[in-house]
Amino acid sequence: MRVGRRARVLVVCLAGLVCAQQKTQPPASEIDKAVEEFKVQTRNLGLRPESPRPAAANGVVSHWHGRVYENFRNDSLDAIPHEIRQRGGSKALLQRNQFGFNVSGPVVIPRLIQGSRSTYFSLSYEGVREHISRTFLRTIPTAQERTGDYSTIVDQAGNILPIYDVRSTRPNPSYDPAQPVSQGNLQYLRDPFPGNRIPDSRLDRVALKALESYPQPNAAVGPFFRNNYFINSPETNTANGMIGKLDHTYRERHRLTTELAFSNGFLGAAKWFPTAANPGPNDRHFESRRGSLEHVFTVSAHTVNTVTFGATSDSSNSGTEEQANYAGEIGLQGVSGQAFPLFQFQPYLSMGRSYPIFRNARNTYAWTDSLSTRRGKHALQVIAQHMRIQVNTFWPQYPAGSFRFSPGLTSLPGIINTGQAFASFLLGLSE
Repeated sequence: MRVGRRARVLVVCLAGLVCAQQKTQPPASEIDKAVEEFKVQTRNLGLRPESPRPAAANGVVSHWHGRVYENFRNDSLDAIPHEIRQRGGSKALLQRNQFGFNVSGPVVIPRLIQGSRSTYFSLSYEGVREHISRTFLRTIPTAQERTGDYSTIVDQAGNILPIYDVRSTRPNPSYDPAQPVSQGNLQYLRDPFPGNRIPDSRLDRVALKALESYPQPNAAVGPFFRNNYFINSPETNTANGMIGKLDHTYRERHRLTTELAFSNGFLGAAKWFPTAANPGPNDRHFESRRGSLEHVFTVSAHTVNTVTFGATSDSSNSGTEEQANYAGEIGLQGVSGQAFPLFQFQPYLSMGRSYPIFRNARNTYAWTDSLSTRRGKHALQVIAQHMRIQVNTFWPQYPAGSFRFSPGLTSLPGIINTGQAFASFLLGLSE
């Protein structure tokens, strides 16, 4: 028994001629049209036995695909930011170019490989070139404070900030321990500096030498001498990266894939000070290398095994092991060089960095075997992995010493809004 569509038969008989029969088929359904279109497309792609073979390598190159791109931003297209205009600037630096290309297709080697459908490659590159302004508003000591003159320096409430001589500290014979410490019930007495000025003879020579690397105020936003240092410094970002990939299929059920990638980068941080005492972020160099080899074996229509080996190396570093002995240059004894010492005196910007030098390298090696299978409505995946990681880090804290100053040694003991950390620095009185 045959099941199918019934054809219509048209019989035409003319006088003196043999009758002819013509069979006509009904219009094709949407499914029939889709099947025919699939056959045409796969034939054109060379995936059917009757597909024409490529005549030359040049014909295969036409199957390569790729793109080239460039994205840019520029300050010539922008308005001047308010903080730049407010400080009297005429331009905010912004120059960013992000560019690259990628190309992929069958591998072609003249007279050797004529674009086999079993081997494909992919190559990508991207680069970044950026220069951008970074702005900050901070507070640093005034020119008067740098000389020890506090006769007109006020606290956050606008009152004269008294500075006391730690050498005059003595017990208060009238102190009543049953009462809280106050201006009228001090446990210890101290005398203020005459005229609220630190004598020149008392100024520490190391502090004065270090101040040669400390900038002067360049703004007067206020209030009360605050927000007097405006920073408008360029930051640089440079990066290059490339990824190459090669896929090769053989014996129908095997696919071999290899991938190599690298990237190099440099981040030039905005400079807060133009000297070695800069407390801002460090410049950083980055490098990354990656390679992998993968084998995919199609065991059956339901089972696939994948074996992968990958190796990755990442490194970064900041700062340089400079030969200059900054600690010795400013008069510190018994301190090694390599970096500027760290001086902290809140609420002002500090001098130097906590971690001026940094080196880090990380290598990772991984072997992975994955078996995936499907049975009916169930899927099972088994993964085995062995990994080896190597980490090498050099990250010294305070390699040239750390000196922290507080207002306690120049204040009236137990009384707030007296004394100042920077005044303690001028006297060389670290914690």
